Amino acid sequence: MTTATKRKAYVREVKANWWTKLGFYKFYMVREATAIPTVWFCLILLYGVIALGNGTFDTSFVDFLKNPVVIILNLVSLAAMLLHAATLFVMTPQVLGIMVKGEKLPVATGAKIMWGITAVISIIVLALAL
Repeated sequence: MTTATKRKAYVREVKANWWTKLGFYKFYMVREATAIPTVWFCLILLYGVIALGNGTFDTSFVDFLKNPVVIILNLVSLAAMLLHAATLFVMTPQVLGIMVKGEKLPVATGAKIMWGITAVISIIVLALAL
């Protein structure tokens, strides 16, 4: 049987700027904000697929990509994705705790391996695209 209490439950106030107190939280919020440029990039890809389906890829889509504002937004999106990838490549070996010959793989080595794999795949995709 539960008994009701006459006291009000304590609810600690959380202000909207709670994350501005520590640098760790600020960087966390910046990293999470990289989702916004990702939305931009997804919309660009969607527009490209639609233009390809309509047969206007060469005219409307390529002209759209040549716009200076779009170029700047794409560069911002690229920078955000590189930041996201860099932090992901540092965090993943920390979380996984990969064991090699009975010893834990150093975080820096794990990050370098992931960057290397990314570089190899990027070169393969670039070679296939050209």
